[in-house]
Amino acid sequence: MDLEKLLDRVLEMDVDEASLMLVERNKRQVRFSNNDIDISKLWNEKRLDVFIAKGKRMFLTTIKNMNNLDQQLEKYVRLLKNLPENKDFYGLNPEKQSYRESKIDEEILEIDLEALAREVIDGAIEKGAIRTAGVIYRDHIKREIATNYNYAKDEAASIDVVIRAFNEYRNAGQEAITTSEGKDLENPKEIGERAGVIASLGGKPEDGKEGKCTVLFHPLAFGSLITYSLMMASAFMVDAGMSFFAGKLGERVFSEKFTLYDDPTFFSTGYRVFDEEATATQKTPIVEKGIVRNYLHNYSTAQKFKTKTTGNAGIVNPNAWQAVMPPGNKSYEDLIGEIEKGLYIVNLWYTRFQDYRNGDFSTIPRDGIFYIENGEIKESWKGIRITENMVQLFSRIIETSREREKVKWWDEVLPSYLPYVLAEDVNITRSTL
Repeated sequence: MDLEKLLDRVLEMDVDEASLMLVERNKRQVRFSNNDIDISKLWNEKRLDVFIAKGKRMFLTTIKNMNNLDQQLEKYVRLLKNLPENKDFYGLNPEKQSYRESKIDEEILEIDLEALAREVIDGAIEKGAIRTAGVIYRDHIKREIATNYNYAKDEAASIDVVIRAFNEYRNAGQEAITTSEGKDLENPKEIGERAGVIASLGGKPEDGKEGKCTVLFHPLAFGSLITYSLMMASAFMVDAGMSFFAGKLGERVFSEKFTLYDDPTFFSTGYRVFDEEATATQKTPIVEKGIVRNYLHNYSTAQKFKTKTTGNAGIVNPNAWQAVMPPGNKSYEDLIGEIEKGLYIVNLWYTRFQDYRNGDFSTIPRDGIFYIENGEIKESWKGIRITENMVQLFSRIIETSREREKVKWWDEVLPSYLPYVLAEDVNITRSTL
């Protein structure tokens, strides 16, 4: 398909602006349970993401059946003329762009995923796990975009590994890593070993206790909090009154130990060259030493906020690409050693907000909850919930670790590169699940 010629035909159909993005995706899955591989699948996808606009009327859709493409596009143009105007749409980014090079590690495409799965399983068993379950994905994606103003291509490949290791009491430990570099998977057994160690720690889990306590968050657990927070760093969410970042631009509202970037320039799973408007992506500071520095913008939200796009389109709602935090000054072991009475939490799920504007939320720890006294793990816990306020939690960060992990977990954790994070006075309640 000649995307630029297709764009010319669309523009001749009485539209002012258009963005066409052709996506070709090859995705492989290997799933395992009860220590054996039980599913191996391959998906091949080809789709065309279409955006067209006439004045302030706009229409978006995805086409998966490429037959009679011109007729489909003509139908959408007719629909466009009957749609209401969007007063907040200011057009696509008209500035000519310069792009970084697309990056791909070919070694990722050569890795035997079934052999990888077996080594991960073996690692967990060797560290005391009775049973394992998990999934490995390899994603190979090619994107090509054409707008009135710009044209670009990119290609990316990554592997995600998720393993849950269970002990004799059905207590679980989890590891979930993501990478675009083959060197990160040279010792896959270590991934399983880490999950097996987590499952084996603390023996039979005890019912957790309520109260305020110091918590060390594994990068996977903190990644869940960061992912939901970055959704609210979108200027669209701020403008809609559904963000705890609203009204805080330029203010120090969090701990000076808290710095957060949306960084698609860092070579990992969230590496992106351009957004859905063909704007070149960039590293954007969201929070620096506790100060809110930026919201995430597409061209239209940037016009409304009288600033510049950050390359985060979503044409309607800007979205984050990849969360990155800088390393701290202490090791993970140092942070554990500083806890007199507190918790080490490996993973979170079911993070839900009761109040988006204020940041009130709750979330459920899982797959590794450990009670610590005087720097030592005393027992594992179950049945607790974190009931907190995101602004307050981020303001109580004490320290972050030197070590950082590349993590991703379904929709709960965006591709991220994060340290271990120590926070004080975290509110622990009892879970009813």
